[in-house]
Amino acid sequence: MPFARPAIAALVLLSPIAALPAQASSPAAWEAFRADVEKSCMASLPETLGSPTVFVEPTGTPSYGVAAIEGLSPESKAQVVYLCIYDKQRQQVEVTPAIADEFLHVVRESEREAAARQRAQTGDNRTVDEAGQE
Repeated sequence: MPFARPAIAALVLLSPIAALPAQASSPAAWEAFRADVEKSCMASLPETLGSPTVFVEPTGTPSYGVAAIEGLSPESKAQVVYLCIYDKQRQQVEVTPAIADEFLHVVRESEREAAARQRAQTGDNRTVDEAGQE
């Protein structure tokens, strides 16, 4: 068959493209991804945090989802942060040990909005935390 060889050659050339992982592209797919990362990360924490705040990076990296979870540790009675890495291919997570809040602070949306309003009013683009550090 004279045309079978070109068809086979085309399949061989296109097979690496078909093997590439599918990338979520719709807003609903990204929302489902973020919900899965949040749920998986929260379920993997070694303790139940009081008033947790979860920040899921919207799309992660090509291979991993990333989340930061901040909350009150019942063990240490202090605010702590856990970082969570979600393997997109295996759909498994790994969580860091607790990081004290004074070393890493998750910025809440209200804090981000207040800082943006202040920058807009003053024209000052520097970021300063509550302790006065940049």
